[in-house]
Amino acid sequence: MIEVKTSTCRACSAYCPIEVSIDDGRVVRVDGDRAAPLYGGFICPKGRALTAMHNDANRLRHCLKRQPDGSFTPIGSAQAIDEISARVSEIIARHGPRAVAGFTGGPSVEQPAGPPLMLAFLRAIGSPMAFSAATFDQPGMAIANALHGTWMGGRMRPEAWEVFLLVGGNPIISKQYFGQNPGDQLKALIKNGTQLIVIDPRRTETARKAHVHLQCIPGEDPTIIAGLIHLIIANDWINRDFVALNAQGLDELARAVSRFTPDYVANRAGIQQDDLLHAARIIGQARRGDFGSGTGPSMATRGSLTAYLMLCLQTLRGLWAPEGQEAVQPRVLLPRVKFKAQPRAPYPAWGFGEKLRVRGLQQSAAGLPAGGLAEEILTPGEGQIRALFLHGGAMLTWPQQELTARALQSLELLVMHDVEMSPTARMAHYVIATKMGFEIPAISLVGEISSLLHPGYGWVEPYGAYQAALLAPPAGADVLDSWQIYYRMARKLGLRLKLRSGQPPLDMEHEPTTDDIYEYLVAGSAVALSEVKKFPHGHIFDEAREIVGPRDPDCTARLELANPAMLEELAKVRAEDFAQRRGTNQDFPFLLIPRRMQNVTNAAYRPPGVMRNPYNPLFMNPADMKERGIAGGDVVEIRSRHGTIAAVVQGDAGLRPGVVSLTHGFGKNPGEPCDPRKDGANVNRLTRVDDDYDPYTGIPRMGALPVAIARFPRSEAAPDRAAAPI
Repeated sequence: MIEVKTSTCRACSAYCPIEVSIDDGRVVRVDGDRAAPLYGGFICPKGRALTAMHNDANRLRHCLKRQPDGSFTPIGSAQAIDEISARVSEIIARHGPRAVAGFTGGPSVEQPAGPPLMLAFLRAIGSPMAFSAATFDQPGMAIANALHGTWMGGRMRPEAWEVFLLVGGNPIISKQYFGQNPGDQLKALIKNGTQLIVIDPRRTETARKAHVHLQCIPGEDPTIIAGLIHLIIANDWINRDFVALNAQGLDELARAVSRFTPDYVANRAGIQQDDLLHAARIIGQARRGDFGSGTGPSMATRGSLTAYLMLCLQTLRGLWAPEGQEAVQPRVLLPRVKFKAQPRAPYPAWGFGEKLRVRGLQQSAAGLPAGGLAEEILTPGEGQIRALFLHGGAMLTWPQQELTARALQSLELLVMHDVEMSPTARMAHYVIATKMGFEIPAISLVGEISSLLHPGYGWVEPYGAYQAALLAPPAGADVLDSWQIYYRMARKLGLRLKLRSGQPPLDMEHEPTTDDIYEYLVAGSAVALSEVKKFPHGHIFDEAREIVGPRDPDCTARLELANPAMLEELAKVRAEDFAQRRGTNQDFPFLLIPRRMQNVTNAAYRPPGVMRNPYNPLFMNPADMKERGIAGGDVVEIRSRHGTIAAVVQGDAGLRPGVVSLTHGFGKNPGEPCDPRKDGANVNRLTRVDDDYDPYTGIPRMGALPVAIARFPRSEAAPDRAAAPI
């Protein structure tokens, strides 16, 4: 008999409510939950693919241990934890706690208890070496917030927007900013009068709906935003009252952008001057609105500067939540906070915490720079990392894949959480077979936490959800929740784990359940988890709504419009030879940009059949294809200054000529046979960790990357020229 149960899709951070049809312990269908609020029954291909993922016969059912010959044999989870604990103890005894590090990436979205327990374990052994994908995925936002300061009232409500400016993002695919049925959300906003401005080299699904699309040359985002600021100031479209009360540095900012004139910006960025003026006029005359950016400007270099300038533009217009507005993103499973119509002063963006031993990189408001992690592992001497706990597809997502491979191979201990023998798992000493989504309770806490770091995540309304695990792991399987390895290692090593300050440590005698861990994580929440559990479809909790309160009478905080480091970087942008810095020439005539795909999330688990074509195409403008004699389906060589890969071409008339686009998270390991028609292409064989990297976050150039494209003769197989043994 088929049972239909509610759950939440955790394939990405949109957290769409779903109904799961189960027949005798087997998932037979996944549909959007039409009874859930906000989403309207929406589900994307990633959600529908959960059926294939849970039924894949090749998923890991047992932990694995690497043998001396490189093969893997099953090992019981208890034995694996015993051996891993012993090796961690030995490494700490010989090299100190800094030699043990952890990294959490995308898969932790469906394992909410994993990262907190990993961090608690690292704190318990005394290691500061906690890394995350946050320094690869738009880390400049955290830097910008620190340098500019934040608005304690939050953002304006979307139903009141007159303008929304989006830079290098595509919410219809990525779900950022419009996570609850993005197509319908955008349609409703535009119908309600919101004018959409998109800055993107590609005519994306979102850009097609824009009132103004600035189809720019990749990497020129800070140029365009500086040009918009110049026009706002020159036309006196500043919200003078707001700026006088809440900000400082206007005169310095005005001088810094004075040479970003419309003709200069249009010429440099490859856009029409009239379009730039139109966009500025819309922004300058709008009384309510919001701005956002995506992965594109972050990977195209100078992501911190772009994010900072966007905050300055928003402050010049005073587009922050006013007193009396209902607050967006109120807390449900986090402790209640008071929203106030006043600034929170800037705070340190760097200059605290741990320093890496490479390239002067250091901890920042975005975290430890993962762009330096591979070098940190490979650099000998005191403090060298020798053990790494990894929850994320490093081999397919970290820049400079060959360097990543050398780093992981050099470790004395690499422990990988996974549900398959992924490229990264194949590098590990131990692979911890991990439960899949429907085997773990779902909770909306991750979305709320993400909204504290990125305005494009979470929920405008006070939404909360919890659903119990739907399935037991397959019969005979020995799989773990990702948090259990850290708890059990701590118990072996005689450590006590504490998840949050002000809380008692976990009970180290009686192992908690995942629900117990959730209760620890939501202690003091605005709505009790027990109350959230009463609503199997999720719920909007009206009791958690907040109104933006008045400014404190003694508030003296100011938002900063003229941070010296940012204005110095902006001056370099204006003074440089931009064509030379861009790096395109006769040998490298194209700029490669990243893009997301609707049916996959980065390097996430992709069982056979989930994608119609299992590879990531290289998208090209048809005019560029015709000029080079390339047809759709041809295999081409993509060459950067750092490496070469092969990819299958697909036409995209929405791409700016001279720009090509490829999705991250595909391919195989160096030394392994790689067929671009089956395995795809790894963008990060074209990148280097020290190429034009952000000095604050360490993210290197992973977009706006100069490349050459050459067609392989049809009679030749497409060689994987970057697959030499390492």
